[in-house]
Amino acid sequence: MQLSRSRLYAGIAALSLAAACGSDITGPTQQGDVVALSAAQVNSLDSAVTVAVNTNPGNSDMRTLLDSALTVLGAGVQARQIDINTDVTTAPLLFVGIHRTFTHASGGSFSTWTVVGFDDPSHVSTLMDLGGFAQAGSTPPNSVSGPIGGTVGNARFFQIAPGGATTNWIVSSGTESFVSDSVTVGGACPGFKPIANVTCTTETMHVHFDLHAAGSTDGNAGARHASALTDVDVPTMRLDYHG
Repeated sequence: MQLSRSRLYAGIAALSLAAACGSDITGPTQQGDVVALSAAQVNSLDSAVTVAVNTNPGNSDMRTLLDSALTVLGAGVQARQIDINTDVTTAPLLFVGIHRTFTHASGGSFSTWTVVGFDDPSHVSTLMDLGGFAQAGSTPPNSVSGPIGGTVGNARFFQIAPGGATTNWIVSSGTESFVSDSVTVGGACPGFKPIANVTCTTETMHVHFDLHAAGSTDGNAGARHASALTDVDVPTMRLDYHG
């Protein structure tokens, strides 16, 4: 599934920077636990992760994770601060999501879900990436749940040090659940630039998870976990691919 998701991200990643740079917001706007990031914060998030990507050229997951976050934020979807149980960081985390649906009338329609979590976008040091995949008949499914691994779900944690050095954990056990409302899909994405055969709307993704990584990929850091055992609502960009 990882290769499939990477190809999907590449097709729309360029949208994010154009939309973000077009914003004239000069400071963050906070409405309860929903946060509209300023253009400066989005650019800072981009710059910090780009430095990390360049410092770790073999880690393509960092690039696709950044592209996912910027695509959502560039399309005008706001981030939400969500309290989870984790030892990856003590900082508050903001979350955004992407739900992609691919319709094939002859069968084999499928959906992917991506949830990105990050701390202070002006000085980002923590990133989380949760992913889900489900396939059905002629109609893309609106939910998936199951264990990490196989074709259902995967997740990673990242810590970024000053200068771009990155510690990476691949989640090896646990469960994930992604549910998208099939009826209460919101309006059009305000910052989305039209693409042929693609419709962008906003929705709420209901997510819960219990994730465990045995240790970092370089062997220099121990186990980490993250969990939200009851549903949390993540602001989401829904992309429906037709034809």
